[in-house]
Amino acid sequence: MLWQELLPQLEFYVNSQDFKEKLKIDDQVDLGFLAQGEYNLNYLLKTGRGLYVLRINTGSQMNLKNQIAYEYEALKLLSVSGVTPEPYLLDDSLDKVPYGLLVMEYLPGEPLNYDRDLTKAAETFARIHSLKFAPGETDFLIKGEGPFSTVYWEACRLLPQYFDFPQADPEVRTLLEKILHKAEEKKKEEKYLKLEPWYAVINTEVNSHNFIVNREKGSCHLIDWEKPIWGEPAQDLSMFLIITTTLWKSNKILSPSEEREFIARYRDEFIWRINTAGGNDQVNTAIPLDSLEERINSFKFFNYLRAISWCAMAWTEYSQEGRLIKNKDTWEKIKLYLEPNFIKHCFY
Repeated sequence: MLWQELLPQLEFYVNSQDFKEKLKIDDQVDLGFLAQGEYNLNYLLKTGRGLYVLRINTGSQMNLKNQIAYEYEALKLLSVSGVTPEPYLLDDSLDKVPYGLLVMEYLPGEPLNYDRDLTKAAETFARIHSLKFAPGETDFLIKGEGPFSTVYWEACRLLPQYFDFPQADPEVRTLLEKILHKAEEKKKEEKYLKLEPWYAVINTEVNSHNFIVNREKGSCHLIDWEKPIWGEPAQDLSMFLIITTTLWKSNKILSPSEEREFIARYRDEFIWRINTAGGNDQVNTAIPLDSLEERINSFKFFNYLRAISWCAMAWTEYSQEGRLIKNKDTWEKIKLYLEPNFIKHCFY
């Protein structure tokens, strides 16, 4: 496996004098495997100064030339929120390791549990989405100015890989072709969002395992920032609630009352942050909260399209040799999400 292949290089790298000077550590650094995503590997660094996470990107879902630098800059931008990992080091030189990497704060805890932590997640979103930035600070972020159109064109890029794949299920292909055609017309509804624009740094990947909850401290952090954009916060909130997200790492489907509880807590936290902002220029007070639930619901179709389109593309990759990282659990969910009845449940 790739994480094992890289281990000798990384062990040498993290014990080099240059690396230790940058992290301001003197003693031996122990390296162990922590977790892997679809396009990243995460290792745990044990040092005399404490624990850190070393993160490597093996590819970019956003087609970026320097994926790891993009993620590092996003973490720096969000550090004031108090609910994202603190970044400490970026090395995108590829001199000693064949992939770009960063070192960030290690946050002990466990993945989010929907039954116990729903309101904690709402508060975390509100803290991030309420941040206000100085002019130019967010210029490096990809802009989601036409969110429905963006997802539609992303699906137009991803789905042909499935449509053209010889082993693709004909029924699924037909279903997805019809849904894509529907999306072409439905994307025009984004004009209503533009009447009252709302922008923030959004994560775009908000499944339960991208959160770390520390019950002892009462904290909830959103830790994986591989694909942030400058976009509509309702996109994140909607993505968090839909079944393709809640089922991804658990077997949970949120009830309508749970959705309402989540939205209410988000709104209350947002209002509290606005009311207590005073002269704090880091809190964005120009938020269309009156249309919050409507905006969240309007994103559901396109968030489903985004999730299913990615699964269709990934299905073709998993069905062939050559993919650097393959996760068994991911493969099982991909197959589930591409079952015709599941697709119909999402869109009809």
